[in-house]
Amino acid sequence: MATLSPRIASELAELAYQIREANPKGHYRLATAGMDTVKHFTFDLSNGPIHGVSGGFFGLFQKSSGFALVGEGKNTAFKNDHVIAVRGTHTTQDWLTNGNVGMSVGHNGSTVHAGFNETFESMKPALDRILTPRISKTGHGTVHCVGHSLGGALAGLAAEWVRIRYHRSVKLYTFGAPRVGLNGFAEKSTFGCEKIYRCTHGADPVPKVPLWPFAHAPNNGNEFRLDGAQGICRHAHGMGKKANPGYRNTAESDDWDGLQKSSNSFLNQPVRLKYQDRYQASFSTLWADKISAALITLLKDAGYYHTVLVQAGIGTTLTFYDLVARTLEEVAKASVRFAEQTAGLLGHMLVFAGKLTVDVVSLTYQFIKWVFDQTTNVLYRVVKQALKEL
Repeated sequence: MATLSPRIASELAELAYQIREANPKGHYRLATAGMDTVKHFTFDLSNGPIHGVSGGFFGLFQKSSGFALVGEGKNTAFKNDHVIAVRGTHTTQDWLTNGNVGMSVGHNGSTVHAGFNETFESMKPALDRILTPRISKTGHGTVHCVGHSLGGALAGLAAEWVRIRYHRSVKLYTFGAPRVGLNGFAEKSTFGCEKIYRCTHGADPVPKVPLWPFAHAPNNGNEFRLDGAQGICRHAHGMGKKANPGYRNTAESDDWDGLQKSSNSFLNQPVRLKYQDRYQASFSTLWADKISAALITLLKDAGYYHTVLVQAGIGTTLTFYDLVARTLEEVAKASVRFAEQTAGLLGHMLVFAGKLTVDVVSLTYQFIKWVFDQTTNVLYRVVKQALKEL
C-alpha cells in the first residue's frame, strides 16, 4: 500500500490552511504551484471544504470555518486512496491554550480531549457525506489523514473514525500535533492505524500538551524528529516555508527512512529525581518529558498510579491535578524515601518553571498544587505564543 512521502504529507498539512475562508467572490481555490501533491491527488472544492466549529465553550463565541479538504488519488501509486487534510488553528481562542482541559468519549470509546472532540464532531456529518459515496465507488484503498498542530489532533480523531466507520486501512501523518487522549485512546490508535508518522521539532512546545495523563500513541519508532533544536521555542511550531524552522522546510524528503527517529523513551522507564540535582533541569521539551516520567514513577512506586488514572477521565485536568497534589501530600507522609522523591520532583519542576530561588520547604497540598500551577502555566504560555504566530 502506498505511503505519502514526508514532502507530500507536509504539503497537505500546509495546504489545509488555505481553506479556512472563501475568497472575496465566495470561492475556494488552492495555490498549489510547485507542490508534488497535485500530481497524485485531486481536490473538488466546488461545494467548499469541510467546515468545523471551534473557538468557544458551551456553544458560546463559536465560529464555523473551513477545516478540512478531501482528495482522491488520481494515479497508479494512490489508486482508490483518499486523503483528509485538516488545518490547525489561526486563533488562540481554542482549547489547546487552556490548561483546564475537559474530557469526553471519542469514537473508539476511549477518553479524549473534549475540545478537539467537539470540533471533530462538528466536521463529521460533512466528512460522512463526502466520503461515503467515494469510498463505496473505489472499494478497497487507504485513507491518509494529515494535519499540523490542532489539525494533527483532529486528523488523529478522523483516522479512528474512518477506520471504524468504513473498515478501511488508515495511515496518520501529523506535524507538531498535541496529545489527543488518554492512554486508552493512544493505544487503540497505535493498533488501529496501519502506520503513524508523528513528526516533531525538538523545541516545539505544542506536542507536549495537554500534559499527562494525556499521551501520544506509543512511540514504536514512529516519532520523527525533524530537527535537532533544544529548549522550548515558540518559533519551532511553524508550518509554512516562511516559518523558521518550519515543518515544510524540515520534511523535504521523499523517504521516511532518511529521517531521524526520536529515541526519547522517558515515559517508558523509571525516573527518580534527587532534590540536590534540581539545577540540571531546564525549560526544554526534554525536561517536560522527564518530569512527567518522574511523576508517573513516583505514583507507581507509592502504589497510587492506577488509582489516580481511574480518576483521569472524570472532570477536567484542573480537578485531576488537584487530586494529584493531594495524593502526593499523602505519598510524602508515607516514608522518608517518598518524601525525598517528592521533593526531588518538585525541585526540578520549579527550575523548569524558572523559579530557581524557591526552595521546597513544605510538602503540603497547597505548596504542591502551587508548584504544579507554576509548571503548567509557563508551558501553556509559550504554547499560546506559538499558536499566535501561525
